[in-house]
Amino acid sequence: MKRRFLSFLLLLTTLGAAAFAADLPPAWRSWRYSRTLAAPHPDVLNYVVIDRDAFAHSENRLADLRIMDDLGNEQPYELRNRLAPPPQSVSVPATLRENSFVPGQFTQVVLDLGPRANFHSSLRVQTPESDFINWVEIAASDDAHLWRIVKPRAPISRFRRENLEGSQSIRYSENNARYLRLRIQEPSEQFPVTGVEVFASQSVEKEEPSSAPLIAQLPPDPAGAPSQTQWTVDLQSAAIPVAELNFETDQREFYRAVRILTSADAKEWQPAGGGEIYRYSVAGRTEESLRVSSYELRGSRFWRVEILNGNDVPLSSLRMSLTMSRRIALFRPREGRSYRLIYGNDHATTPQYDFARTMRIQPNELLLRLDLGPEETTANYADPRPFTERHPHLLWIALGLAIVLLGYAALRAMRTPDSAAR
Repeated sequence: MKRRFLSFLLLLTTLGAAAFAADLPPAWRSWRYSRTLAAPHPDVLNYVVIDRDAFAHSENRLADLRIMDDLGNEQPYELRNRLAPPPQSVSVPATLRENSFVPGQFTQVVLDLGPRANFHSSLRVQTPESDFINWVEIAASDDAHLWRIVKPRAPISRFRRENLEGSQSIRYSENNARYLRLRIQEPSEQFPVTGVEVFASQSVEKEEPSSAPLIAQLPPDPAGAPSQTQWTVDLQSAAIPVAELNFETDQREFYRAVRILTSADAKEWQPAGGGEIYRYSVAGRTEESLRVSSYELRGSRFWRVEILNGNDVPLSSLRMSLTMSRRIALFRPREGRSYRLIYGNDHATTPQYDFARTMRIQPNELLLRLDLGPEETTANYADPRPFTERHPHLLWIALGLAIVLLGYAALRAMRTPDSAAR
């Protein structure tokens, strides 16, 4: 009875493996994994969102990604991180009219944007200062006499002692005033400002997410110094690009620097950037930023995230989540064809298609998303690596035999003169 049960279990396992395996045409047998693309729509742009499994099993940053049809033909596609590229920041010409200091209060900077200034809503402070956290008030005026506050309080920072660049950018209420006034709250001495970049307002469109959930709601590591709160995360793969770190806390007011480190083995850690998170109230309104970008770092399986508390107590009820970069493959299916996404070939290089240069997404153009089927291993897989790479143990066996033969030959050579003398 027991033997029959084991045989039945083995049969189920074999059938389950076969259900998630597929044969590929001879030209594509060197790709280890594939996914079906459900119900393509011909003559319109279709797209598919690359998921975590495809990132983890792909090679060379999706260089091996291909789309093939049911006849084994390669289908051109374009890979993007969003359907529409984000608008580029446009700088507004600005002249520095005043850079003064009121002892015991603030540094004041006044900018002149010209008599026909475009609408603007953000700026970046240029300073040689290396380590600071300062609060800034921004006001606007049409005549440099009557001022209206467009941002009552906003932080700028830099932490070069911790290898963190911080942020020197501020967003404020959109306006087209000719003059802008910055008051940097530093009562002890003048805050050094070498320039200020002002940026034109951008048209507001429907926000399109550029990242996808990866790991959600992680509590901090239980053991750690009070001066910092840290997380250690194992992504299980070095190929997954992390896009952002998101934090949640019920603390009412705070400003903390965040440091990111990565490692291949969880033993040796290398700095990998960081940022800052904050929350504060001004004029009855809460201002906060609880997101830190990681610039799509990849190549490391282990991540360590540290919040630098200094002499403050750790943030209360703190949680962290990670998002991965979003990648979208766009293509135009042909009538009557079915398609499959394939990946997992470390010898493949990034494809070059005319489609990527000629495709233009028109305003209000219809785009249809296709669902990915379950990941399937290639049943007739042919390893593309050379014979010696596929069987490295044979090299060691050959080397061992060569050493034995050389040793034997050396012993024969040493004994031959003695025999001749006798």
